Amino acid sequence: MNICSESELERIMNVQNAKDYILRLRAETIADNSRLYRVFLHERQKYEAKGWDWALEKYFTAYNYIDVLHSLDPEKEELCRQVAFGSIISNDPNGLIFDSPFGICSTFSIVLKYFSQFSCLALFHLDNKVPMHVRMQAMRIAVRIMLQKESLDFEVDPRGIIPEEIQKEIAPIYPQQITFIAAHEFSHYINGDLQKGATMKQAVLKAHFKDQTDYKMLNAYNVSQQKEFKADIGAMTYPKYLKDWYARIYFATMLWFASLAIYEAAEDTIFPPNGYPSHPGAKARYNNLLENAPRPNNFDKKLYYETIPGLVNFWEDFVKQDVTENFEMYEMYGSLYLDKPNSEWRGRELIDRVDY
Repeated sequence: MNICSESELERIMNVQNAKDYILRLRAETIADNSRLYRVFLHERQKYEAKGWDWALEKYFTAYNYIDVLHSLDPEKEELCRQVAFGSIISNDPNGLIFDSPFGICSTFSIVLKYFSQFSCLALFHLDNKVPMHVRMQAMRIAVRIMLQKESLDFEVDPRGIIPEEIQKEIAPIYPQQITFIAAHEFSHYINGDLQKGATMKQAVLKAHFKDQTDYKMLNAYNVSQQKEFKADIGAMTYPKYLKDWYARIYFATMLWFASLAIYEAAEDTIFPPNGYPSHPGAKARYNNLLENAPRPNNFDKKLYYETIPGLVNFWEDFVKQDVTENFEMYEMYGSLYLDKPNSEWRGRELIDRVDY
């Protein structure tokens, strides 16, 4: 009741369609996580202090899906409008397309915003404006987000201060990456990949400790690696973007897979691969786009064949060694920061339950 409007509460208690189902998924995830609950109480207070009417749905966005829909040809757009879509809050930072009791849904976690932000802060040279120790901390935070070890209270405890001029350079990458993810999920639907018998159980919010079980499960999409490659290409070809926008989507997507490749290096060090994964590795997906997706007009061969892979190699070596030497840093659940308190990249230390 404290995080939803009255009309939203009615929809959650009496779900009628897939859009209501996504709203209920958001609300239940927040209500079952004490830190998230406090974040959204704080958000509601901010809205109401400005005289605005609060609704949980206002916090979540779907414009990336809408942008993709408007870029599809009429037949594909009509098909994809059968899918309910939107962002959720979950520490599983992935895009999903899944079948619910009320229809097909596609979601992505807004935690991806922070994975993108901290990854880009580490990856971008930015004319040496970011100290190396801050870049290392940023990469650690990014990896911990994907490992589901960072607490989900970034809005009230932001982990540090990123200068405005740097934030302006890295901030546009995230919505462009989400546009690719939305197009990827639609691509699966267009390709007919969401079929009975091709689903698995996947947690929306995983337990924090080994003796707990995953609290909520969904039927989430699971297909062969070849279908993943095809969906990636579809994400770049089904929407008909303007040339300049396509170039931005292409660049952001390649950075997305570069960031994932670094995370996978850390994950494989902690949890050595066992069995046959449902999705191909990020490097393979990067190379698939490099060789098979249309290239933008301003395609920079050195950037995509040398510079980005070189950054991936550097940071892979870093996280592999760092995980080995500082394993407890990647195992603990909590918050990691860009720098020490009372520094340029941190500001004063915020005290839990005092400052927020």
